Amino acid sequence: MNTGTLFRTTREACNPVLSDAPMIDADVPAAHVFYTSSAQRLDRHMDLIVAGAAGVVLLAAWILSMVAGPQSLRNLFILIAFAIAGTPALTEVWGKLKKFRIDIDLLMLLGAGLAAYIGSPFEGALLLFLFALSGGLESYALRRTQSAIVALRDLAPTEATLLEGTTTRRVALRRVPMGAVILVRSGEKLPLDGVVTAGASSVDEAAITGESIPRACLPGDSVFAGTQNLEGRLEIRVTRLASDTTLARIVKLVTDARHHPAKAQRLIDRIGPTYSIVVIVASITVALVGVFAFDLAPKEGVRRAIALLIVGSPCALIISTPVAYLSAIAAAARHGVLIKGGGHLEVVARAGAFAFDKTGTLTTGQVRLTDIECDELDDSEVLKIIGGLEASSTHPLAKAVTDSLSERGLTPYAIHGFKSIPGEGESAEVNGRSVWIGRPERAERHAPREVLTDLSARAQRLRKEGKTVSVVVVGECVGLLAFQDTIREGASRCIERLRRQGISRIEMLTGDHEIVARHVASQLDLDGFRAELVPEDKLIVTRELKTQHGTTVLVGDGINDAPALAAADVGIAMGGVGSDLALDAADIVLTKDRIDRVAWLHQHARRTAAIVRQNLALAMGVIAMLSVLAVTGSVELPIAVIGHEGSTILVALNALRLLKTNPD
Repeated sequence: MNTGTLFRTTREACNPVLSDAPMIDADVPAAHVFYTSSAQRLDRHMDLIVAGAAGVVLLAAWILSMVAGPQSLRNLFILIAFAIAGTPALTEVWGKLKKFRIDIDLLMLLGAGLAAYIGSPFEGALLLFLFALSGGLESYALRRTQSAIVALRDLAPTEATLLEGTTTRRVALRRVPMGAVILVRSGEKLPLDGVVTAGASSVDEAAITGESIPRACLPGDSVFAGTQNLEGRLEIRVTRLASDTTLARIVKLVTDARHHPAKAQRLIDRIGPTYSIVVIVASITVALVGVFAFDLAPKEGVRRAIALLIVGSPCALIISTPVAYLSAIAAAARHGVLIKGGGHLEVVARAGAFAFDKTGTLTTGQVRLTDIECDELDDSEVLKIIGGLEASSTHPLAKAVTDSLSERGLTPYAIHGFKSIPGEGESAEVNGRSVWIGRPERAERHAPREVLTDLSARAQRLRKEGKTVSVVVVGECVGLLAFQDTIREGASRCIERLRRQGISRIEMLTGDHEIVARHVASQLDLDGFRAELVPEDKLIVTRELKTQHGTTVLVGDGINDAPALAAADVGIAMGGVGSDLALDAADIVLTKDRIDRVAWLHQHARRTAAIVRQNLALAMGVIAMLSVLAVTGSVELPIAVIGHEGSTILVALNALRLLKTNPD
């Protein structure tokens, strides 16, 4: 079975996810839909059906030989088996020969034909049957590698409930226009991407993102096709058409991964035609040398040549790499890791260094209020006092204050006379007391002089911890607020696991201040960090890491890290579901921003590489051993056939083990 056939099978398994899939519509009879679906299933399994039919006829011929049945009937059955199993291969070969292309299908046909010519028609038919059977099983294996993608396709319903005023009607997805409002009831799957306009519910996104905890959805939240509405009624304004949903784009990314094969696969693809010619020439040479140099009988010389034709065919070699990488890519897709080709997975497996962006990658990118230091007032009172100021503020730290109020269930006090001076701070009157909040460098204008020295020392201590500090003055009371971008959950586990897996260098690249960067690097026990970098600097540092430590993987947020992501051997983007830029820019995308998936990905890539090595060793070992036996005449044709095709099936089954994986 050649590589083109493999990729054609893959495409057929994947295409139903895209625009070619039949869609149930109100004006299409159900019987027609069932027939179309049944016909597609029949077509997908036709190669196994053909092999099975040839096998049944061949079994009948063997039984006749065992019971001394009529020779003419036995020959007829063998001829029928030849026709059933050989016609697809003959059609394939004829099409290739017209384009002056030679591949392993020709080797099999030659072997079967020559076997019949020398008086071993049963062995020739057996070869074609086993070749067809292994091809069918390989196709089945490739379809199994697409099980995650087919499952994604089945996540999205084929119809949506269109909301028109107070009335609803069911329509096919392709007929839902942009901006339309659709209704999703409790327990239903979301058919399209959109924004919630009314209702509240929890949505299970595990099938797409791998995230096991349902997400609460309120008006204004984005939702995605294929996710499950668990509780309430949702009204959703459509923001993407059926062909452009996040689900459809994820499926297309994984499907298109076959256009970026691994290095081993590319090598095999390139040498395939040349290899086939070499095997044919070698087989002819074996026959001629055996007859004229070693005085073999012509029939024996041809038999050895046929055996070499059979065992020298690189079926197992060709299938060993693509099935492994497609299985690995499909498994990763199920767990929220989109890989745009086996070549990228191959590079991750041999990585020597990892570099991480800080903000939005190792940290959440969301500043939180971490410390409130005020001796005269308790934390809740300080929050309620400054909460009114920050509710009127546009300062980046204001949201952290309002979030902290919300988490504690506190209501801010009313304010009067709010003023904001850029670079200075904000002031207002709260419950008859003047309140000011601003930078420590401006505190001397608002705080009592006797506390300034102590205030400066406390602010410096907090800054050494990588925190941003503000001073709050309430009447005569003076306190400090500290804010910090929190480390992302799972970041520490990710770094520890990468180090256990043998990564020799793990660095952080950031545009943030050196003090902040040093604190984060020490918390995560990184090997080094580079601070105060602009995007161009990150590009230069990434190239330095490649020079010093070999293959380098960069993990960033897919936006300001774009130049460095491109310079790295592999760029991994913290994409978040629906992030167009991340899906388009990076080699690998983490759809749910699960940083711990990076370490799992490295382990998954190494496991994939190990299975590929096992497959290649098995395939080449079987070819080498059987070729020696064929040349010396020590292997019978049936054993050669079974050994060759058996190795093909074994490497396919070994590759399918990659579908069984659990990142958690």
